[in-house]
Amino acid sequence: MDRNILTDGEAAGLDVARTRPALLAIEPTFGAGVLCPAVHAALHRLDLGLDDVAVVNLVTRAAPLGPAPADVVVATFYNVNPRLVASVIPAVWRKASPEAILAAQQAAFAPVLAAALAPIDPAELGELAELARAAGEAAAANREGRPLLAGLASLPWPREDPLVIWHAAKVLREHRGDGHIGGLVIEGLRGIDALVVHAAYEGWPGEALRDSRRWDAAAWDASVASLRRRGWLTEAGTPESAPELTVQGRRRRRWIEDRTDELAALAYEPIGDAGMDRMIELGAKVVAALGAAGLATRLRRPVAR
Repeated sequence: MDRNILTDGEAAGLDVARTRPALLAIEPTFGAGVLCPAVHAALHRLDLGLDDVAVVNLVTRAAPLGPAPADVVVATFYNVNPRLVASVIPAVWRKASPEAILAAQQAAFAPVLAAALAPIDPAELGELAELARAAGEAAAANREGRPLLAGLASLPWPREDPLVIWHAAKVLREHRGDGHIGGLVIEGLRGIDALVVHAAYEGWPGEALRDSRRWDAAAWDASVASLRRRGWLTEAGTPESAPELTVQGRRRRRWIEDRTDELAALAYEPIGDAGMDRMIELGAKVVAALGAAGLATRLRRPVAR
């Protein structure tokens, strides 16, 4: 498992460790687009019965796949409780088409995002949009084996700079996430196992992450017990605290993260290290503007899916 993956990104001399902070620089626009009250109101007008953030996140991320059945959504999302998926999909597609859902989300979010980012120098916002789109287009061209990315890649790019940044964040997020799932599969981690290991790796309370994907305590505890038997977790930790990785578990999780960085690097070849650094610099202004506007800046770290 210590073998590195040779990628074009490495051949181009990119610092692949920069790929995650480059995404995190704009990823908060994705979270804002899910949490925005105007988006929830717009979806409510479609009478979809989407009454919480987890369901809005599920449906708006699945919509680019078209009217996909529940099993396809479970497979591509990887770590969401299949019962949550089945409670919403495919019934939601009979109430509104995926295209109508995406159009309602964008129409509601566009003025909110534009107002939030208005304090940023238009030239800097345009520069960030250009960098983000260049990376996003490179990611979209690298869609093999990345189904959630492929769905987004089929959608047209918006014209306005704030929406370009938002769309690029979604594209780059799914590009990275789809690659991350490859590492999870190689390591034999099921969806709920991936959440448990992620909580341990990041030091997050297990209960909060469990609830975000609607797993119950019994399923979580069973995964923890299995991971302990397999040498991933120590005996420490409680349902209210983060599980604790063994030395072997941390090494294997680090392997997944390193491979995720390498697989994500293809998207950033057109802008290089300097472009990623500039995305990080300009993205900090986006995060600050979203915070000042009262918009939540992040649902979670992107590799958690």
